[in-house]
Amino acid sequence: MYKRAILLSSLLALPVTATAAGSPLAAGVYVGSPTSGVTVKYREELQFSVGLDTLSLTADALWNVSDLSRGTLYSPFYIFTGLQWVDDDKHEWGPRAGAGLLIPYDNFHLYAEGGPTWYVQSDSSIEFEGAIGIRVNL
Repeated sequence: MYKRAILLSSLLALPVTATAAGSPLAAGVYVGSPTSGVTVKYREELQFSVGLDTLSLTADALWNVSDLSRGTLYSPFYIFTGLQWVDDDKHEWGPRAGAGLLIPYDNFHLYAEGGPTWYVQSDSSIEFEGAIGIRVNL
């Protein structure tokens, strides 16, 4: 819990300034399971995360729900698929998929996501994991 508090307070210490609207990158912090750390999003298509309290790497492809259906012009919901590696005795690596919610503000956005990860190693298991976070447009 102490590490999560440090991660969130370090984000609050960053100066929040107005940025160009066309920036393809956003970076921030997240808390979740199995780890908490820093995250980078490239356009609306890719996101990468590095867990710091338990070392992990995650890479995901994103799809907005409104792009996949004839729904509204903007939908705050998205789905993702990707891979996750965790430096842990219990889990190692595996494919993951899930759904998320993104709430944009002026030059940052809040997000929450969750879904199963299928850890494939000597004894495979499926774990439901999630995260909440904030990203600032760069």
